[in-house]
Amino acid sequence: MHPSPLGVEEARRRLPELLERAAAGEEFVIQRHRRPMAALVPLGGQHPTNPHKRQRQIQSLMSLQGSGRNCWDPNQRHPARPAATAPPLVQPIATSKPAGFEPSRLVQGSRIALDGSALVAFLADAKGTGRYLQPLMQGIAQGTWQGVISSVSLARVMEGPLAQGNEQLAQRYAAALANPQHWLQVPADGELVLAAARLQRQEPQLDTTSALELATAIAAQATVLVTDHPALAQTAQHPVLSALRI
Repeated sequence: MHPSPLGVEEARRRLPELLERAAAGEEFVIQRHRRPMAALVPLGGQHPTNPHKRQRQIQSLMSLQGSGRNCWDPNQRHPARPAATAPPLVQPIATSKPAGFEPSRLVQGSRIALDGSALVAFLADAKGTGRYLQPLMQGIAQGTWQGVISSVSLARVMEGPLAQGNEQLAQRYAAALANPQHWLQVPADGELVLAAARLQRQEPQLDTTSALELATAIAAQATVLVTDHPALAQTAQHPVLSALRI
């Protein structure tokens, strides 16, 4: 296997991802002005003996935590805050109570819907969000639960790296979220759009994107919807978990 060349700026931006891939057996050469300057290699120089295991590591969304730092505009994010009259499962993941959300409340095989704002918060590790979503994401990666993602969520995830011209990272996100063992992708067909429009009639605070995210969670029979959107955190239509600490 020949080491993959990377520029200094690209290596800096993608360091969390590259470290995971190096641990899985890949090698990278970091260049400045097209001149090799350093190498990122596995400790001991050992390549993984199981190529299928290595591929699973590369495609796991867990290995991509923090890989999207600086990909999305932080000014477009509005942290979700659960309403005082929210349904019983609505709760923040608070710093003062790291065990405040207990994944054991979700039985094996449960579906967990994550909207675009929550996925972006995890991939960008916004305000340390990744640490608080790790129990959920780890459970999805291990197959304990199945993640649910809508078409609009997928578009939200892809727009970040593509805006930075990072096609490779966008492809990695696509590959991780396309794994049917871990993720259920729900397309926005006519029936789903109709359901979203009805939700907007019931809760006018929902914009079109939020209504589609909520309709997706309901249609997929998700146990909980994880979001970083204030309007969704206040819905009375479905159990919601705030993606951000408060």
